[in-house]
Amino acid sequence: MIFTIIVPVCNGEKFLKEAVDSALSQKVHSGDEFEIILVENGSTDDTPRICDDYAASYDNVSVIHEGRIGLYQARQEGIKIAKGDYILALDADDKLKENLLQTIGTVIREYSEKDTAYGGNSQPDLIFYNAAAMDEPERKLKPLYFIEGKLYTGNEIDIFRKMVVQSDKLNAMWIKCIRRDIAYIDTRIEGLNYGEDLYQTAEYVDRASGIAYIDKALYLYRRSGASLTSSYNKAFLDNQKLVWKKIDGLTNKWQEDVSYLNERKALTCAIAIARIIYSSLSFSEKRTKLKELFDDPFYKRFSVFELPEWAPIEDVHIHEMVYGGGPGAMLRILTEAAKHDMKVAIKKLIRI
Repeated sequence: MIFTIIVPVCNGEKFLKEAVDSALSQKVHSGDEFEIILVENGSTDDTPRICDDYAASYDNVSVIHEGRIGLYQARQEGIKIAKGDYILALDADDKLKENLLQTIGTVIREYSEKDTAYGGNSQPDLIFYNAAAMDEPERKLKPLYFIEGKLYTGNEIDIFRKMVVQSDKLNAMWIKCIRRDIAYIDTRIEGLNYGEDLYQTAEYVDRASGIAYIDKALYLYRRSGASLTSSYNKAFLDNQKLVWKKIDGLTNKWQEDVSYLNERKALTCAIAIARIIYSSLSFSEKRTKLKELFDDPFYKRFSVFELPEWAPIEDVHIHEMVYGGGPGAMLRILTEAAKHDMKVAIKKLIRI
């Protein structure tokens, strides 16, 4: 059995070596192999050289250099050339636990033995597992209540479809192992960085005829110390619109309740506001961008809905500022932006 670990990376020089080394140190069963594909896309730091050095030093590491094609397309370019029977994702600032491939290999073998014993086809197309933060490696990042050892098939997969629609617990590309037969999505979308994980996860859940779950934290996620400062990007909302169009289609196909999607789209709108007011844009730029956002048809349609009950508290705060205080939403939001700018200026003065 061959596993392929795909690492999309852009300007990832700070942690890339840790990530790749964690992949190289994987334990596997006798007879199993793994390859690592580094998909470098448009870096301006030392990332390209680091990737080339690994590819030159290890037979099972290869690199492809692309322009700024975005996370989604970078993953798909890696999948396109993958040799593995199963494909996994690794972000360039995270790490794999050393027993990840060995654990997955054991699970796949167990299902294969059931095939032999009962003469069926019970190989999973999709295997979910859990993750943990690097500073709490034994604590699972998100509670998932699937049954370990069970192969979900037919209508049983509805539980995964519901979770795709109702929450973000399955979104991350790095908590799943995908059978190569369903992994490649033949739709080229360059520049898709926001929501790309949900887009792909939904497609894989739709394609899978058998889904399994491993109730272990097998991936180490690096908590970001960065705030929302400087995080504004016009592509955010455009990306999200594209992703929600995809999810709308699958939700209708699965005949799931669309009310959950309306709440999640309202959350997207709240996040879009936060990305503006807590960014490094000038105050006048923030005012302009907020006006553009408030005039956007997607925002007008979906921002009025309640947020999901699991929405982060900071986004709930934003939503309440817009809809919880009557008229004058723009003034309240701009006041919040001004307070943030003042705090940033004071911190700079203190450092001086």
